[in-house]
Amino acid sequence: YKKQRAPKYTDKQLEEIPTRARRLYRMLSNNDFELIMDDEKYFLLQDQSVPTNRGFYTSDKRTTALQRLMPFVTSYHNKEKVLFWPDLASSHYGNNVLQYLDQNDVQFVDKKFNPQNCPQARPIETLWSILKNMVYDEGWEAKTINQLRRRIAKKLKEIDIKVVQQMFSGIRRQLRKNAGNGPYEACSS
Repeated sequence: YKKQRAPKYTDKQLEEIPTRARRLYRMLSNNDFELIMDDEKYFLLQDQSVPTNRGFYTSDKRTTALQRLMPFVTSYHNKEKVLFWPDLASSHYGNNVLQYLDQNDVQFVDKKFNPQNCPQARPIETLWSILKNMVYDEGWEAKTINQLRRRIAKKLKEIDIKVVQQMFSGIRRQLRKNAGNGPYEACSS
């Protein structure tokens, strides 16, 4: 048993999460998908908010699907089996992104299937948290973007792949818990 912190939920979220989790659980259970999760994590030169920390974007959000997602899918996955599961950022559900996914026959989790504010069902959130802790361990700070990039790449290689596989193998179980008794049940084990 491992105690986890539960996010704060609105009444609407408490009502919608079980329904959305149930829909996604059924989708995953009825098909043999190669799941691709999308989420952002912002790393700063220092692990705290200071005036010199500014946001950096890797690319224009209008071209990200074309320049990043499709080369990744075609290089590492069977496109017919891919299910793209983004977080609920509005940029992931923009008309240009949805059109692009449709035109390239990439299946994706529709907004009405995507449980909101539900990190316990999305292990990518946990993975980012682990990586962030490793990057900034013992107060480490970067002086340059390249130094930060190298540190992130180094720490990614240190993560035990078996731990990651174990986290991701529990997605259906977590969705089933959310579908049955809501998000607080999924946080309790």
